Amino acid sequence: MSLRISNSMNPTMVEGDNNSQANMEENLDIVEMSISKRDTQTASTMLFECNPEEAGQDLAAVDNLQQLMEYLSGQDDGSAKMIRAERLMKMAMARLRNEFHKILLCNSDPVDPDRSSSTRPSSDGLSRLSSISDNGADDDSGSEMSHAPRQSIDTICEIDTIPSDAVAVLRNIVQRLGSTGYAGECVRVFTSTRKAVVEESLCSLGVQKVSLQNVHKMQWALLDKKIKKWIYAAKISIRLVFAREKRLCEQVFEGFAHMKDSCFVEIAKEPTARLLGFAEAVAASTRSPEKIFRVLDMYETLASLMPDMEHIYCQEPCRSLQAQAAGILTRLGEAARGILTEFEDSLEKENSKTPIQGGAIHPLTRYVVNYLGFLLDYKETLVNLMADMPVDLRKDMPKGFALAMDEDFNGASSLLGIRLQWIVVLLQRNLDGKSKLYKDLALSCLFLLNNLNYVIEKVQGSELKSVMGKEWLRKQSIKLRQYAAGYERAAWTKLLSCLTDEGIPVGGSSSGGISHQALKQRFKAINSAIEEARKSHAGWVVADERLREELEISISEKLIPAYRSFFGTFGRQFEIGKNSYTYLKYTPEKLEKFVFHLFKGSASAPP
Repeated sequence: MSLRISNSMNPTMVEGDNNSQANMEENLDIVEMSISKRDTQTASTMLFECNPEEAGQDLAAVDNLQQLMEYLSGQDDGSAKMIRAERLMKMAMARLRNEFHKILLCNSDPVDPDRSSSTRPSSDGLSRLSSISDNGADDDSGSEMSHAPRQSIDTICEIDTIPSDAVAVLRNIVQRLGSTGYAGECVRVFTSTRKAVVEESLCSLGVQKVSLQNVHKMQWALLDKKIKKWIYAAKISIRLVFAREKRLCEQVFEGFAHMKDSCFVEIAKEPTARLLGFAEAVAASTRSPEKIFRVLDMYETLASLMPDMEHIYCQEPCRSLQAQAAGILTRLGEAARGILTEFEDSLEKENSKTPIQGGAIHPLTRYVVNYLGFLLDYKETLVNLMADMPVDLRKDMPKGFALAMDEDFNGASSLLGIRLQWIVVLLQRNLDGKSKLYKDLALSCLFLLNNLNYVIEKVQGSELKSVMGKEWLRKQSIKLRQYAAGYERAAWTKLLSCLTDEGIPVGGSSSGGISHQALKQRFKAINSAIEEARKSHAGWVVADERLREELEISISEKLIPAYRSFFGTFGRQFEIGKNSYTYLKYTPEKLEKFVFHLFKGSASAPP
């Protein structure tokens, strides 16, 4: 429906007959009839509900009255006609103001969050740290551990909040009110009505005023939920709620730049500041490792909204909101970097003293590696944050890091890669200390072997590989082989040292001139070494199948040929009989079976 302004009452008629007092009275009568007729109608009948011609006549009556007053102002201001015209104008303006208010009220539906987007925030209560923390088993589920999906709208939604017919009437009313000096009333009614709509919309989105103190005291589970709601609400608020209010201001106050800007500022400034205030409180809250992913979510959300805010809040009175948002974005970035530093500090200070049974993978290892994997969900953001805060690692990192960097960090392709490698260094230092909790040196080496192998496997099977670098992986593989060699030396040197003819003197009663007594002692030592290995390996763990097979093959290649040779050479010195079993307790086949049952929970059974 488009409005057409009728010219059935053209004030030029008056101008054409300045001396016709009767004609002037007639025009005033016509205007008063039109204005009074509208006042006698029911309150539910508004201009935009009328047919176009009738609505146009009503607005034209106001235009004609204004022109009559302009004409009369050149005459005697105190004339009865001027007084009558001013009274009629007040009536007309009051009616238009009421019409303006009614139209706004009839089109004041707030944003419905359930219909604003095809997607809603995930309700799974995802907390990365709950997935990162170890419960004794791996969690490699990408779907469960990926960070929260980027929800809601991705661009500004050009949605008209009020039907175009109603907007046209509002704009025509503004033109009349503005041209007759009633602009202030118009702005007051518009801002109060639309601000209430915005407040209701933000309330339905869960946007509330939260102080830093409240955020500081809030339990993480509750804060985590509020942050997820904020991420969703921020996109809807900026790209839909405030965007449509700006569009409505531009449509209704077309041609009145100052009114347009002042209305939008009055409507949007306080609610926007409240929306940003929550992000500011989170950025300034206590830093702990579990918060980093939500802080990065907020950082990415606000960063993506900055271009939209620059477009929406382009008026000079709103520039402070742009500056506030930019400042909060900076503080969120600083918070993320600070949390990462806190994570590193907590890793250095973690000092649990309970050794993991069987030398298995420590929960701390799973925690740290999964933490690093989740960080790469934000790779681009973190790379930018690291670039914004260049770090002289040799100067700022703890003592001993410079040497580690020279030896282990040549493969790093970025500051982020160096940072992640440094976290692994801290983990390895911590694990090295925990390895000393084991009384058995072989088990200590096996513990380090298991944990480093876990780190390498996780890095190789993820995007961490490209960040950490091939050189890093190569040197970690060398270290892995060193741990394996250390385990083999500690676990099997005693047995291997028995499988030589050194210390077996010639002479005695044996047919070969070899001391029979020495052979008995040697085979007793061999049996004892095997028994000791069997008992010590009971319950030892190598969860990774490939690593377990490699260890078994390596041990077998070193041990079985030597034992087979020794057994074949000296075992024949014993006559077959009941006493021979005392010394020839383990055949090469039995020993080989024992070796290939290591780390499977069956090593304690006699081979």
